[in-house]
Amino acid sequence: MKKFAVWMLMGALAGSAWALPKADSVLAAQQLAAEEGRDILLEFTGKEWCPPCIHLRTKILETAEFEKAAGDKYVLVEVVFPRLPEAVAAMPESQRNANEKLLAYHHIQTGLPTVLLLDAAGRPYAQVAGARVNTAEYLKALEEAAAVRAVRDAAFKRAEGLQGMERAAALAEGLNAVPQHCRDKYPEVVNEINRLDPQNTLGYARVLIRYSNLEKQKAELNEIFDRTRGHNSPEEIKQLQAELQAFLKNPELEPEAAQQAWRSLGDSYSFQRRYRDVHACYKRAYEMAPNSRFARRLLDAVQHYEKNILPAVERGELK
Repeated sequence: MKKFAVWMLMGALAGSAWALPKADSVLAAQQLAAEEGRDILLEFTGKEWCPPCIHLRTKILETAEFEKAAGDKYVLVEVVFPRLPEAVAAMPESQRNANEKLLAYHHIQTGLPTVLLLDAAGRPYAQVAGARVNTAEYLKALEEAAAVRAVRDAAFKRAEGLQGMERAAALAEGLNAVPQHCRDKYPEVVNEINRLDPQNTLGYARVLIRYSNLEKQKAELNEIFDRTRGHNSPEEIKQLQAELQAFLKNPELEPEAAQQAWRSLGDSYSFQRRYRDVHACYKRAYEMAPNSRFARRLLDAVQHYEKNILPAVERGELK
């Protein structure tokens, strides 16, 4: 094993039978991946408290079956989100903050565990959310994810011999294979597509500003929440609703920001027992971003209202 590998492997948890060499940062993983012809398996995990994360770790990633099939393909970087008091105390606050920033940087909206696959240049190209029943099923999911890179690379290779819109189309084909939330990590490719496609026929004009807009919109929402937190009088709830409704009139809202606003508006109506309005807001929130990390809970809430709350309202049992 080359010089980086021994150092990385020392970072493995004591007593764990790691099937992959392990790096303590994405940058270190890029060095090892480039040297040994690997990709990077970036694991977002709650390994001490999250049952699916524990299952992924102990029943899949640390098995001999996984090592045999994937041990020479990836470098593992674990991004841990501790919750148990002793685990929180053991991780420096600076590291916890860095992990939260990395989660936000990669726009991970799914729950834990989520694995992001990156090439040696650090460019994400596929995501595997959740664990699987067994190692074979997880290896199958990884194989399908790895196929995304093959499609991406083939399109990028074909673009090398093209010019103009044909080149732009080939580059876009490569990026289209990558999950939408990963495409802003290819700024050079996006900028070239936009240069070759000034009419935006390929739809890449907003890729690099979308998440910048989203962060600004979330900050605006947080200002509203900070002003109104803990103020639950009827007048104060109406003021919150007015601010949220004004926020939702912005035609440039990103779907995730709109989802958060609609969800909060629904929460506010629950204080007033306006059950139909709560249901309508939760449903609208779900529809805004059905693949977000909050979508499953919103859908559960919508279905609960439709199955239990609204029928009770119709029967006059809730007023």
